[in-house]
Order: sequence, then structure tokens, then C-alpha cells
Amino acid sequence: MSIHLDQRTISPKTGSLGTRFLIYPQVPHLAGYEKPETIWISTPPNEIQAGPADQRMYVVDPLFEKPVYEYPYQPPFVGERFPPTEAGPDGHFDHLDPGSRQFVCAHVFASLRRVLDIWESYLGHDIVWHFAQTYERLEIIPQVNWNNAQSGYGYMEFGTERGNSEDVFPYALNFDVIAHEFGHAIIFAEMGTPNGMASREYFGYHESVSDLIALISLLHFDSVLDRLLQSTQGNLLTMNELNRIAELAGDKQIRTASNDRKMSTVSDAVHDLSKPFTGAMFDTLVELYHRNAVDRGFVDLPLDVSHDRLFELDHHEIELIGDRFAEAFDARSFLLKSTLEDARDLLGSAIARSWATLDPNTLTYAVAGAAIADQFDAMGAPEAGDILMENLEWREIVVRA
Repeated sequence: MSIHLDQRTISPKTGSLGTRFLIYPQVPHLAGYEKPETIWISTPPNEIQAGPADQRMYVVDPLFEKPVYEYPYQPPFVGERFPPTEAGPDGHFDHLDPGSRQFVCAHVFASLRRVLDIWESYLGHDIVWHFAQTYERLEIIPQVNWNNAQSGYGYMEFGTERGNSEDVFPYALNFDVIAHEFGHAIIFAEMGTPNGMASREYFGYHESVSDLIALISLLHFDSVLDRLLQSTQGNLLTMNELNRIAELAGDKQIRTASNDRKMSTVSDAVHDLSKPFTGAMFDTLVELYHRNAVDRGFVDLPLDVSHDRLFELDHHEIELIGDRFAEAFDARSFLLKSTLEDARDLLGSAIARSWATLDPNTLTYAVAGAAIADQFDAMGAPEAGDILMENLEWREIVVRA
């Protein structure tokens, strides 16, 4: 387990602040995110080897073009490789040139380790890999010639995204993609795998919760929280205006999360099918933040407006909320930020703790949603469970009397 304090991570075993790396919270070609930020991971410098590598994962950078892993071609990689990325004289990795190959290796390692730290913190225990009987550590291949990324049995590997021009953007520098792919590994580790043919909603759940893992992990960057709140003046109801999502956050996962899809309006295509469940969770996050900001006295709103359903607000109420949140943001920006962090952590903890109660062989959206609501109750926040169940009902995931 690791304990988060500001942007640093303290390891209970050593008392160390951990090791410094540089990470792009969003892809570096996105305006406002051109420079990487310093983060700390829980592994102390004396436990990180060149690669980078630690007791949980290691990076291998093949010297020659490597085909993507596909059975029976599996880890470990045994071919020739570039020299491993090394720490600076102080044991940290924040000295690397962002334009270098070594930086890509360090970036993907640190991104994965940060996501692992966050979700182990929510769980309260170490995550045991679902492939632990075969491999002790996760193998990371930072660059393959492939327009995709994948999380497999004992490995993760990352190709490149090709833009409209000749530009090539490594997925190993895309925190969203890294966190999403890692989300699949976390779910497998904590919930297990189906014994036979799983339901269509099981696969939709995997995509949805991996998106949520990426989104919640992204919201652990101060710069992202600040940018989001400044862009919205603290009023996250604007996140439901789909045409403004890219402008506000520049994030594909948030654009996917903020949607109006119901079970009757989606297809069986797994990414489309995932949207109602993701949308219900995102609406819950927004409403938890919104209600707490009002209930704590940070935003002055009439009670009948503050507790209305988000999707039932009329134009006048939306304008009123925007004006009142803008006033509050000018005076209490740090308090609104802490309120959003509380909502983020409550939802993240409930999702993480629900995994132990779910059976992948019988999983449905209704069962998974109810399990998260149960965890809200167990954490002393039954009102959050009520909010979630109302959102699940609106999405046609559950039917309540």
C-alpha cells in the first residue's frame, strides 16, 4: 500500500518519498501540455534498476523491430536491446531529455507505476498480477511498429498513433492510453477471469472501467485539476456539453465519459456498449462534486436547484449554477479543488473495493453498479449510492420501483 501526499508518494516500508520522474499528463502535442511534469512513484531510488525496472515491472527496449506479442510468441523478450535507461547521479530519472529514446522508456514505466500506486492506495493492498504463476514481473515494451497498444498475459506493449500528417506520436507518451491498458490488467488481477464464455456486458464493463481508471488517474495531476476547474469556473455541469469537452480538457477519456447514451441506444460493439455504464459513473462523479460544493457552503445555490437531477435542469437553472459557481471559484478555488478530489477518491475507492465482490462469470452492469453502491454505503456515504442508482436507472441499466 502507498500513501499519497501532494504530488509525492511515501513508501510505508522505507519512509522514502520515492523516485522522481517526468510525465506528460496529456499528450505533448496538446496545447498546454508541451512540458512534462515532475511526479514521484513509491519505489525508492535504491530499489530501481536501469531499464527502468523494479520488483513489479521492467522495461525492455528491443534494438530491432519486434513483432507484437501473439500466442505462442510470449515474454520474456530475449533479443538484442538498446542499453537500459539509467538514473541520474541522485538516483532519480527526471534528468532525461524529453526528446530521447531513454525518456520514452522512463515515461511509460513511471506512468504505469503511478497508476499502480493510485489504485493500490484505493484498494489498501498490493495488487497481485493475474499472471503471477507464470511471470514475477510485468514486461513493458515501449515501442513497437504498430498503430495500437495492448495489455496481455505478463506484458504491455505500445505502438504509435499516426496523425493526419507524417507526425508519429508514441502511445508510450500518452498517459490516457497507458492507464487504460493497465486498467485491464488491474481488473484481471483483482476480479479474476471468466471460466468460459463471458457475457457481452462483461467485456463492456472491462472497457468502461478501464476508461474510468484512466480518468480517475488523470485527475491525480494538479495541473489537470487546475486546468479543468479554471476552464469551467468550477462548474463541471459544463462537462455535459459534448462540443466543449476537447476545449476544456483535451482528453479522449473525458469525452467518452461525458455522454448521454442509454442501453436502448447502443450497439453490441464493445466500446459503444461501454458508454452507458461509463456515463453513469461520470455523472455520479460530477454530481458528488456538485452536491458537496453546495452542501459544504462553498457555493450558494437554492436547495431545489442543487439537488435536481443533472439531466433535468432547465436553461435558467444551468445559467444560475454557472454564475454561482463562477463566483465561488473566484473566492474559493482551492476548496472547490479539494471537493473534486474528495469526489474522485470516493468514486475510485468504491470502484476498487467492489472488485472483490464481483464474479466475472455472472457479471452484469446492474450487478456491478449495485456493488459500487454497496461500497458507498460501507464507506459511510449512502447518499452517493443513491445518486449512482438513480444514474444507473436513467441509463436503463437498473429498473427500480
